Amino acid sequence: MRLADLMGARVRDRDGREIGHVSDVRLREHPGPAGTVLEVEGLVVATRRRGRLIAYDHRPVDGPWPLAWLARWAARNALWAPWSAVTDHEPPVRLGDPGTVRLTVAGMELAPLVDVHDDWSSMQKPAGPRSG
Repeated sequence: MRLADLMGARVRDRDGREIGHVSDVRLREHPGPAGTVLEVEGLVVATRRRGRLIAYDHRPVDGPWPLAWLARWAARNALWAPWSAVTDHEPPVRLGDPGTVRLTVAGMELAPLVDVHDDWSSMQKPAGPRSG
């Protein structure tokens, strides 16, 4: 599966209800024997039909306060689906159509994205120099 196959995919919960579409895919870096390894941490699910949350689904915004408020407002209905809750990905039938992601949980069991952003903010560490 390619990352591009997930972007825009419809998201269905364990009961088959469509709860939104994939707006972003969150990756986490891990050190590996041959360098950095990227692992899918989870999916941002936009519950509204319009747009991609104006990029506020990518990371939390801490300030200035008007921008932080706008970011929280834009992402207020977005949900977080941890990768462990993804059971299946069905690719699109035709090129350009969205695929479908199926979850093992009900849509109401997913955490609001703004709550997860708060957790990410508390875990953020300043990036050190990269070796090349």
